Amino acid sequence: MKATLTMQGQKDPVAVLEEVNVITFNDNHKRSPTRVTYKSKTLNASKVMTELNRDNRFTLTLEDGRSGGVVLQHSSLDSHGNFVGVLRVIDGIAG
Repeated sequence: MKATLTMQGQKDPVAVLEEVNVITFNDNHKRSPTRVTYKSKTLNASKVMTELNRDNRFTLTLEDGRSGGVVLQHSSLDSHGNFVGVLRVIDGIAG
């Protein structure tokens, strides 16, 4: 599944995520049990460097129409040069 990441107050996405998985924990993650893992060849789709805005809230919009508020929890590069990481969902993903 694909998704876009948009900063609040902007219309254009700051990142296009190519391989997205939504994961919900059921153990000790009471406040925000949902995480989104992603993989992308180019994390930054605009002049905004996503990695430098970790504390800012983004809006994640999945290709199936669902969306929700997220923050960047982790980002890294894999052995093939792809960006991989985890987004923490703040208030759930709604359709």
